[in-house]
Amino acid sequence: MIVSDIFLGEIPESLTQQLCQITELLKCNTISHDPLNLQWQQAEHHKKILLHYVSDPKLHIPNLSAELLADGKHLAFCPQLTSDTESLLIANGFHGGLSFDASIIEIIEAFKNLDNNKLYFSHDAMSHYIQSRNRQPITQRQTELLSLTTKKEQQVLSLVCQGLSNEQIAANLSISINTVKMHIQNIFKKTNVSSRGQLSYVFTQV
Repeated sequence: MIVSDIFLGEIPESLTQQLCQITELLKCNTISHDPLNLQWQQAEHHKKILLHYVSDPKLHIPNLSAELLADGKHLAFCPQLTSDTESLLIANGFHGGLSFDASIIEIIEAFKNLDNNKLYFSHDAMSHYIQSRNRQPITQRQTELLSLTTKKEQQVLSLVCQGLSNEQIAANLSISINTVKMHIQNIFKKTNVSSRGQLSYVFTQV
């Protein structure tokens, strides 16, 4: 059962029809027309997944709002899904990637993973992303970056790395969603990390 609301971004009509059939089959609450992301913003207390069509990842992804990607889960559909493309998605805070011609089974599996706070990328892409990062050993990196954050920021950071949404973190720590967002922005500034995806890999042992 998928409990997340499914939001369809700017997606080609043929794929939109298929996705609507799948979400109807899964009995998901589906929002198919939200060009200004107003309903997305208003659904901050719900689990939610935003579906993107990324025709040119290198051109498209840098133009996406960091604030948008920091809220809820994000699944990208790409014309060609290579390890390099998946690595780019991971680095920018996406939670999953699928090819444009993905099967119904693959799409449902991706929905289930994101709904359960798990990533949906190939093992090859995960390995490629980690190995491509030119950085110091993780344990040393963690120690250095954790020294820059407060105790409360470290609590938020730990929950971010577990895949929790802003709403879930707020409930877990008994703080407001705006306070969660403030802590995450502070973490980004202090650690020079720009997305939740990067945080999850830098702090895998937190």
